[in-house]
Amino acid sequence: MHDEMRAIDYVKEASDYIETSDGTKISASQMCERFLFNSTMQYTHIGKLSGGERRRLHLLRTLMTAPNVLLLDEPTNDLDIETLNRLEDYLDEFRGVVITVSHDRYFLDRICNKIFAYEGIGNINIYTGNYSDYQIYREIQGIEFEEDKKEKLSTPTPKKEKPKNDKKLKFTYNEQREFESIDKDIEKLESKIEELDASTSKYATDFTKLQEILDSKAKAESELEYKYERWEYLNNLAEEIANSKN
Repeated sequence: MHDEMRAIDYVKEASDYIETSDGTKISASQMCERFLFNSTMQYTHIGKLSGGERRRLHLLRTLMTAPNVLLLDEPTNDLDIETLNRLEDYLDEFRGVVITVSHDRYFLDRICNKIFAYEGIGNINIYTGNYSDYQIYREIQGIEFEEDKKEKLSTPTPKKEKPKNDKKLKFTYNEQREFESIDKDIEKLESKIEELDASTSKYATDFTKLQEILDSKAKAESELEYKYERWEYLNNLAEEIANSKN
């Protein structure tokens, strides 16, 4: 990046436009708008941009090269929430492959349809679905995460201490994102279960298809139960946070 270069020119160095999955052409300027660079900011010199804006601009330029594969290394550490939301929306239309490493469960749930999990010593297993699907599968199978085993073996039970008054009670970054989306997640799962229920009569004589529907319903119900538990926890925490401010 050259400080004297304008943002739009930096993006256009990659391409003047890209095509979406449906063949629609999006210009460099439109992509800038999509990633929060309005018409004024597009002609701002790069040297005047903040660190976060530079990272967003670099991401934008990468996307304008129309890559077949995107490698994202802990993107939630480097990008602000608004930029992440724009990136997630863009990836919904992305025609290539996205490979990411992330500790952000919400992000993995949002964009992934396969999980490559390191399990045991040197073993990599592939699971279809997002991170929540992967976790539900492991809970059903009664498989304990390796980190949890190590913690039980090596970590002594800590003595209970009185909470310090100077430490503010608040959501973690991931909890905040989960809290903002969990109502919609529950609504989608409830609708999905209703649709699956309606489909059972349609395929009553197709036993193979019916079994697929019942399996999908059982999986959705397990995930919904987990979401209910998270909803209760997050809302109780939100209430405690609100009370601590009074």
